[in-house]
Amino acid sequence: MNLRIKFGLLATVALGATVLGLNGLPGTVQPANAIVAQAATTINAQHQGMVGNAKTVNNEALQDMLDKWDSDALTVHVPKGTYVFDAGNIKLHSNITFKFDKGAVFRITSGNRVNFVYPSPEAGYDGGISNVKWEGATFQGDNTKMGQSVFTQSVHHATNVTFDKCVFDNAESPTGHYIDLDGSRNIDITNSVFTGFNGSKDFKEAIQVDYSNKKAMSYKNPGDQYDNLPTYDVTVDNNQFLPVSKDSGRVISYAPNPIGEHAIYNDGKAGIIHDVHFTNNTVVDPKPLMADEVATIHFKNVSNLWITNNKFINQRVLGSGNYIYLYNVEPDYKMTNLNIKNNTFTNVNPTKQYIFLDSINPDNPMTDVNITGNKATSQKTGVPFVKGNFALDLDSINITKNTIKKAKAVTENVPAQQTITNTSVSHATSQKLKKRKQTNKNEKYYSGIANQHAQLAEGYKGYSLYNHIRGHKNWNILKFDWKKNKKDRVYIDMRATADTGKWYRIRFNKSANAKKYWIRKGALKFDTFKSESYDTEKTLTRVYPVYTRPFNDPLLAKQKGTTSDISERTVTITHRVKRTDSNGNVSTYYQMDNGLWTRALAFS
Repeated sequence: MNLRIKFGLLATVALGATVLGLNGLPGTVQPANAIVAQAATTINAQHQGMVGNAKTVNNEALQDMLDKWDSDALTVHVPKGTYVFDAGNIKLHSNITFKFDKGAVFRITSGNRVNFVYPSPEAGYDGGISNVKWEGATFQGDNTKMGQSVFTQSVHHATNVTFDKCVFDNAESPTGHYIDLDGSRNIDITNSVFTGFNGSKDFKEAIQVDYSNKKAMSYKNPGDQYDNLPTYDVTVDNNQFLPVSKDSGRVISYAPNPIGEHAIYNDGKAGIIHDVHFTNNTVVDPKPLMADEVATIHFKNVSNLWITNNKFINQRVLGSGNYIYLYNVEPDYKMTNLNIKNNTFTNVNPTKQYIFLDSINPDNPMTDVNITGNKATSQKTGVPFVKGNFALDLDSINITKNTIKKAKAVTENVPAQQTITNTSVSHATSQKLKKRKQTNKNEKYYSGIANQHAQLAEGYKGYSLYNHIRGHKNWNILKFDWKKNKKDRVYIDMRATADTGKWYRIRFNKSANAKKYWIRKGALKFDTFKSESYDTEKTLTRVYPVYTRPFNDPLLAKQKGTTSDISERTVTITHRVKRTDSNGNVSTYYQMDNGLWTRALAFS
């Protein structure tokens, strides 16, 4: 597996520590009402017992280190290494800065979970901790048969929390979030990367902007006090939200849904989520969300919202029903100052609309809404850009200069889509060929995708290569030195049946422009196919080619577009085929009720 993250981490090493009183002199007695400067301490995590050998569990060492300096303004320097954690909770305190060297990684595995806890022993915005900063941190998990491994930041009543140049790699909870902001304020998340989401609750987002309520918490810290206060002043700028992919580009885990929230408590009497800035971010291939009242970005009862200058891109995953959904569930609350501006949407292809404005009370529309300057390229141009369940009052809603441009279909790189339709062949030799008369009375030709392939069968050296099938006009045997051939795989783009037998047109190179030869079917060994009837419904979620037959079928498949061309996401499956290649690898294909085939991986 190759996780493609084009992102440079800035290594910052803290050097030295300074301890000063208010006037710079130690031991000075200050007036009772004076603001006393805290001691500033810098420590090296390895010198304090943490071990970055990818084996030693570090939960206890990290907690002991934090507890030892619980009253200091503490900088923790984390040297290069892989620091493994077991299941548990790490409690933070105020005034901590974590500075990670390049190559310093916090790792969780084996389906375990670590919660970084921001305690709130008192209610109110000042009831929790403040001034926590993570610089250059990497939080790395995995998704195996043992389950999803998880790192979560459970941020409650916290103030001035910063994540800068961090990587959150394949470690989001299937039922929760990477960063859970509950009744907190002044949060900055910048220049960071979030990858991978295998959600059982598929609407969950990487960054949840929520309330101080027990139900909202990723981790319920004993002794915490709750008061339904909303989170506000959140800046999420210049981050990437990416899928986990194989080298081939196949998506293993979707990108996280980037940001949002889905609940409101006590009718918002303690306040409403506000002042949220989601700017200059890139989101690639998030999970398709098709249910009502969900979307890739979803907010309930929010004001002073900016979603601006972002890039939303789908490459190998189908789009959601809605991409952005703003929902007012309070009949008398006025959502206002909502800004969705200058974003680009590339092949996100929503099935409903790009942006939906919804209100439980259609007579209570949103005000001061600015949806302007957004540009979309899409394979389907009939989808509205903005819709609402209330009258869009042009005096309070500015919807201008939003464009949807027709885009080319998004397809896999492999297999290639080229279909060969003519029967001409490149001569592979400069020898003088005989002018033979046509002896075949019956010839039929069938073309297919150029990258279908077969193995050379045992005894293939006893077969000749032809410029055309034997019996065709001007057919000839071509000189070819089998001894010099070191390849056992050939690529096929055409087959033929004739009075002289069954034939395939082959190449020894993947390129569709490589020299082509005709050879008898007996020289080739094809994958094996096991077919069975299969009656069920499945939902399409990924972009895969759609074929007339399973790919690599000996009868050759033609491509008929991709799954993104199918209007209905939920389809009926009528047959299943398991293809086994020469190495024993098994690929599964489904036939849909439209008669076409696609990979099982195209479905949820």
